[in-house]
Amino acid sequence: MAENINNEVIEQQGNKNDIQISDIISWTLKHKMFIALSVLICLLLGIIYVYRSQPVFQRESSVMIRTSQQGNAEIGELAAFSDLGIFNTGIDVFNEIEAFRSPILMERIVKRLGLNTIYTSKNWIGRVTDWYDKTPLKADFSKINESYNGETINSVSVKIDTDDNGKTFIFHDFKINGKDVDSNKITAPAGKPVETPAGIITVSPTLLFGNNYNGTITATNVSVKEMAKKCLKNLTAELADKKATVINFSYTDTSAKRAEDVLNTLLDVYNEDWVSYMSESAANTSKFIDERLVVIEHELNLADSDIERFKSDNKLLDVTLETAQVTQESSKYSDESFKINNQLTIAQYIREYLTDQTKALELLPSNSGIENDNVEQQISEYNKMLLERQRLVDNSSDKNPLVADLNNQLTMMRSTIQRSIDNLISTLKIQADRLSAQEDKIAGQIVSNPGKVRELLGIERQQKIKEQLYLYLLQKREENELSASIVVNNTRLLKPATGQNTPISPNKMMILAAAIILGIAIPYGYMFLSNMMDTTVRGRKDVEELDVPILGEIPQNGKVRRISRLRNMLMKDPDLDKAPEIVVKPHSRNVINEAYRVVRTNIDFMIGSTAGPQAIMVTSYNPGSGKSFTTSNLAASMALKKKSVVIVDLDIRKATLSKIIGKKSGGVTSYLNGQSGIEDIIVKNGTSIEGIDIVPVGIIPPNPSELLLTDRLAQMINELKTRYDYVFIDCPPFGIIADTSIIARVADRTIFVIRVGRFDRRALPEISEIYKNKQLPNMSILVNGSHQNTSYGYSRYGYGYGYGYGYEHRGRVNNILHYSYLADKKDQKE
Repeated sequence: MAENINNEVIEQQGNKNDIQISDIISWTLKHKMFIALSVLICLLLGIIYVYRSQPVFQRESSVMIRTSQQGNAEIGELAAFSDLGIFNTGIDVFNEIEAFRSPILMERIVKRLGLNTIYTSKNWIGRVTDWYDKTPLKADFSKINESYNGETINSVSVKIDTDDNGKTFIFHDFKINGKDVDSNKITAPAGKPVETPAGIITVSPTLLFGNNYNGTITATNVSVKEMAKKCLKNLTAELADKKATVINFSYTDTSAKRAEDVLNTLLDVYNEDWVSYMSESAANTSKFIDERLVVIEHELNLADSDIERFKSDNKLLDVTLETAQVTQESSKYSDESFKINNQLTIAQYIREYLTDQTKALELLPSNSGIENDNVEQQISEYNKMLLERQRLVDNSSDKNPLVADLNNQLTMMRSTIQRSIDNLISTLKIQADRLSAQEDKIAGQIVSNPGKVRELLGIERQQKIKEQLYLYLLQKREENELSASIVVNNTRLLKPATGQNTPISPNKMMILAAAIILGIAIPYGYMFLSNMMDTTVRGRKDVEELDVPILGEIPQNGKVRRISRLRNMLMKDPDLDKAPEIVVKPHSRNVINEAYRVVRTNIDFMIGSTAGPQAIMVTSYNPGSGKSFTTSNLAASMALKKKSVVIVDLDIRKATLSKIIGKKSGGVTSYLNGQSGIEDIIVKNGTSIEGIDIVPVGIIPPNPSELLLTDRLAQMINELKTRYDYVFIDCPPFGIIADTSIIARVADRTIFVIRVGRFDRRALPEISEIYKNKQLPNMSILVNGSHQNTSYGYSRYGYGYGYGYGYEHRGRVNNILHYSYLADKKDQKE
C-alpha cells in the first residue's frame, strides 16, 4: 500500500515537471536580457563567420552527346558513309558521364591550367583570398625534391614577401605535407632559382604585380593526383532528362574564373580524348588491312604467274567460245562464291589476330568487313572494355584489383569472340564448298574442250578470287583512311560555363537567420535542460500534490548568485555555521516580512483560539534548509504580535541558533544534566526583537541523544509552556540522527522546512510517509527560499490582488497581501 502511494506521488511530481506555456512566458520576461545577449553574441559570431568564410562560386554548362540515332545535321551530311561503319558509335551516355569524371581526364586539366599551384592571402580577421588569375606573382615548383626526410613530398607551401618592389622575394614559413619546416628566411632575386628545404623554387612577378600585390602571398603546390581528386569532388555531371543525351555540368570553386576554365577545358580535353580513341581504332584497322594486303598481293602474283606459265606450256591463247558461254553461265555462282570466300579469308585473318599473344592488349579491327552483327558487336564491346582497362592502368597500376577483374573479363570475351569466329568459319566453309561444287558441275558441261582448258578455268577462278579480295581490301583501306580523316567530336556545346557573380556560399541571410535562431534557442535550451536535470523542489507547486498541510512559503532572502548555488551543490555551504539573520522587522512591509505574517496567521488558524501555549518544533530533511532561520524569524513575527516567545536550541550537535547570543556555559545541556535550573538557562531578550528569550545549547556534550532521553526534557518544555505563549524548538534534521524523533514526544506540532533548490523531489514520498505514520506531531510543511517571479514561486498563485508597496515586484499576482490583511484584522481584535 505504501509503495503504491509512493509511486503515485512520484508520478504526480513527474507530471508537475512539465513546463507550461505560462512558465515559458514568465521565464522569458525574467530573462529577457539574457536572451537578448545570447542573440547578440550569436549574431556577432555569425557575422564574423560570414566575413571569414571564403566565398564559393558555381558555374554550369551543358553538353549534348551525339549518337547514331539522333540524326544530327552534321551526321546527316555524312550519311553516305554510314555503310562504312564510321559513325557506328553505339554511345552509352552514362559511360560518357563516367568518362567526363575520370581521374586521368581531370589530371590533364590540372596540368594544362596549372591548378596544382594555388596562391592565397589572409587579411587581419583571417579571411582567405584566392588570387588565381589575378595573382601578382608566379612560383615554379617543377624542380622540387621528390622526398623530404624520407617522406614523399605531396604538398609544399611557402609564404612570399617582397621588399624591393618585385625585384627581390623573401621566402619563409615553409610547410611540407602540411608540417612546419624549421628554416630561416630565404631571399631570392625575381626569376632566379633558389634552393629551399623543399627543393629549387623560382618566383617571378606577373604583369599584375604593381596593382594587386599587398602583403604576404602563400603559394601552395600539391601533387597533380591530389588536386585532381579535389577537383572531382567539386564537379557534378548528370543527365538533363532520362530521354535526352544532354549532360548538365556544375563546378564549385572559390574562384569563379577557375570554375569557368575547368568546365571549358573539360570539354576540350574530352574531345581530344575521343578523337584520339577513334584515331587509335582506325590505325589498328589500317594496320590489319595492310598486313592482309601484303599476303593477298603475294598470292595474286603467284596466281598470275601460274596462269601465264600454264598457257605458255600448253600453247593456249584463249578459251573457246563454248567455254566462254559456260563461264558466263557460272558467273552468278562465282560472284556469290567470291563474297563467301572474302568473308572466310577475313574471318581466318581475324582468328590469327586473336591467337597472336603479342597482340593480346591491342584493339581488335572494328571495321574489318565481316558481315556478322554478332561478331562486330562483340569486337566493339571488347575494344571498349580494353580502353577502360588502359585508363585504369594509366590512373593507377596493373596491380589494381579492378584491372585484374577487367583482365579476366577480357580473356573471357576474347575466348567468346574466338568461338564465334570459329563457328563463322565453319559456316562459311560449308557455303563455299557448296558453291564450289556448283561451279564444278557447270564447268563439267564443257565437252568440246580438253581437260587442260578446264584446269585453266580453275586457275583463273582462283586468280579472280584473289584479285577481287585484293580490290576489296584496298577499298576498305581507303574507307578506313577516310574515316580517320573525317572523325568529328561526339559532343555539341549547348551552354558554355556561366553563373551568377554572387557566391552560393556562405549564404549570408541563412547564416544570420540561423544565428538568431540559435541565439534564441540557447537560453530556452538551457531552460529545458536545467528543468530536466533539476531534481530539487522548485516551489510550492512541487509539494502541493502531497497530502501534508502546507503552512506557507518564504521567499529567498536576497539574491543567490549562480556561482554560489553551484558552490553549495558541490561543497559545504559556508553560511551553515553562521548565526541566523532575523529579517522580520517592526513596521516593515517588504515581501519577506509579509510572508512571515502569512505563516504566523496560518499557525494561529491551525492552533485555534482555544488552544493553550504551544511547543512547536522546527526541523528539515537535510542541513542548509533554513530551519534555524525560520525558527528565529517565526519567533520574531510572533513577538511583534505581543506574544511571549522563547526559542529553545535543541540542535545540540551544531548549536547554530545559540550563536545569536554567543557562547554560554549554561543552557539545555546543563539543565538536562541537572546542573542548572530553568531560570539559569533562559537568556532574556536575546535578539534584536524585544520579547524573544532564548535557551541556548550550552556546552556540547559527547552524548546528546542520551541527554534528550531523560525526563528532564519534558519537564523543561512544560515549564517553559507555563511561562510563554510559544515555545519554538530548533531541532536537528530528521532521519539523519535520532535526536529529532526523541524531541518529537514533547512537541505539540511540527513545522517541516523544505528548502527550494536543496530538497530532492524524489524524496517527497518519504515526507508523505512521515506524515501518514505520524512520526512527527501535527506536521505541516513550510517551503523556504522560493524564487520570486518564477513559475514555481509564491507570486503565481492566489487571489489576484496587486502587491502595491512600491517595491520591485509591484502588481504581481499573489496572495500575501490577502493573508496580511487578515492577520492585521485579527491583531486589531486581540
